Amino acid sequence: MQISVQSAKQNLGIEPAPHLHCQMSTTRIMMTVIVSLIPAVGVMTYFFGSGTLIQFIIASITAIACQVLTALMRNRRIKHVLRDPSGVVTALLLALTLPPLLPWYFTVMATAFAMLLVRECFGGLGMNIFNPAMSGFIFLVISAPGIFYSTWVSPTPGAMYVATPSRTLDVVFAGADPQVLIKEIKDLNRQNEYEVSHSMAQISQDRAQAEAQKQKETAASDAAAASDADADKIKSPDANGQDSTEPNNENTSLADEATAAADTDSTEANVETTADTESTEADVTTTADEAAVTEDTATADDVAATEDTATADDVAATEDTAPANDVAASQETAAPVQEAATEDNAASDEAVNTQDEVANDAAMAASAAEDNETAQDESKLEATSAEVQIAKANDVAKDVATAKNENAAKVGQSVHMQDEIIANAHDTSNELMIREQERLQEQATIAIEGRFTADALTGATFLESIKTSRKAETVESVPHVDFTGPSFMAYAWLGGAYVLGGLILIFTGCIRFQVPLAFLGAVAATAAIWHHYDPALSITTVEHLLMGGTMLGAFYIITDPVTTCGTFKGRIILSAFIGVLAVIMRINGSYSDSIAFAVMLGNCLAPLMDVMTKRRPFGIGYRTGGLD
Repeated sequence: MQISVQSAKQNLGIEPAPHLHCQMSTTRIMMTVIVSLIPAVGVMTYFFGSGTLIQFIIASITAIACQVLTALMRNRRIKHVLRDPSGVVTALLLALTLPPLLPWYFTVMATAFAMLLVRECFGGLGMNIFNPAMSGFIFLVISAPGIFYSTWVSPTPGAMYVATPSRTLDVVFAGADPQVLIKEIKDLNRQNEYEVSHSMAQISQDRAQAEAQKQKETAASDAAAASDADADKIKSPDANGQDSTEPNNENTSLADEATAAADTDSTEANVETTADTESTEADVTTTADEAAVTEDTATADDVAATEDTATADDVAATEDTAPANDVAASQETAAPVQEAATEDNAASDEAVNTQDEVANDAAMAASAAEDNETAQDESKLEATSAEVQIAKANDVAKDVATAKNENAAKVGQSVHMQDEIIANAHDTSNELMIREQERLQEQATIAIEGRFTADALTGATFLESIKTSRKAETVESVPHVDFTGPSFMAYAWLGGAYVLGGLILIFTGCIRFQVPLAFLGAVAATAAIWHHYDPALSITTVEHLLMGGTMLGAFYIITDPVTTCGTFKGRIILSAFIGVLAVIMRINGSYSDSIAFAVMLGNCLAPLMDVMTKRRPFGIGYRTGGLD
């Protein structure tokens, strides 16, 4: 029995690369790739419309048809071909790179070129030297650049609700004007941008109001603190060692009380002085009256005593001159007279005593007069002291009134300063709020105009719209991409979807993480260095990573086991080389995106990398001499 070549290959397991020594088969690898791309397809559909799904369906049908045609030409079983999902993977990768509104025949031509000329002409799966999906993309970019860039859609959230499947089918198959859908999606994008800008302006306004309120509160607290400090400074101790001033009403009450007290002290001093004076005058008058009475009494007594003395003397003289013979008779007659004289002498002694008493009383009166004079002097001194106390009280009252007026003036000045501070803070906050709103509005207008005018008619990508600025070396004047805004949010989400799919491939063992890591590291390093030294030509590192096909190439293109190097070291070197080459071609090339071109040149370099990084033959170099 003669065995055919095809049967021999199938029975003996002679198949082209990749030769994976694991339980993962080629079919399972391709199905894993398709599943990992589902998040990216969902993001593309939401932000770009239903065109991505339609392009995928067209490309898949075309790829399967090409596989069946080549199987018939090679006399292979159709059933075996239909079990190979590699054609669907190529169609899916190509659909993710094609414009959503591209006419169906362009998609068919690009897919047919990728499947027939790039893959099947070299022997089919595992024999092609170039990546089929990137080859079909480059074929379309070079052969029909006008239609390619005029059917791009500016991504925006909710684009799938505008570019519905029915309307997209009209454009793709019925030849409807794609600019109608593009304009409607742009209007939606403009509306989304304005809503986001207004919401940001509202948030900024709320923040400005909160800041203004905070400034008002701070100004009020500062003014209150300043007022308290001024009140503390103008406080001064009075005669009793206590504060003479208190804020507002307390100062007025204390001043009034001090004035009333001073007036009361003055009145009491005057009354006391008058009373002392009157008392002294009454005492002097009483003493004078007593002295006069005493003098009158003393005079009368003296006269009586004189008369009695004179009578007694006369009697004695008569006794001396009388005859002796009359002595006996006279003695009898003079006995009563002597008794009367004795009585007169006693009265005279009493008069003398009375005179002495009168003299004593006069001395006492003189002493009392002197005491009265001393009392008058003391009263004068007391009156003078009262006047001094009244003057001091008046001075204290004046000081209190002056301090009260100064305190009121300073408090009024502090209140005025507080009002001025609050008014200035209010004016400043309003001015800052207005400036912030104007700045945000200006930024939003510039950003929106920059995004819409650059590709208002062509619908080109950001890299295509910035190509003019790159040629004029004015890239640094272009506003940086805001990946949180509606216009460029899609690229951030799409990059995240590709990363998620790449992680699925890494954890399932389909690819090794070193390959995409080397590629992304080379892109980031080259872009950062170039943007640092020549920002007029190069966009930022983040824009290089998220724009174009960087993430798609990192996880799904350069990791193709057929078109890359066979050695692990060669894959790392080739991946880094493709990353550097992609950035250089983006900056200096004529095409907007250069990932596909860099990958094609890297595929050409893969055989050389295999030779330069060839594996050690079994048994050679293991130890000295090897198996020789």
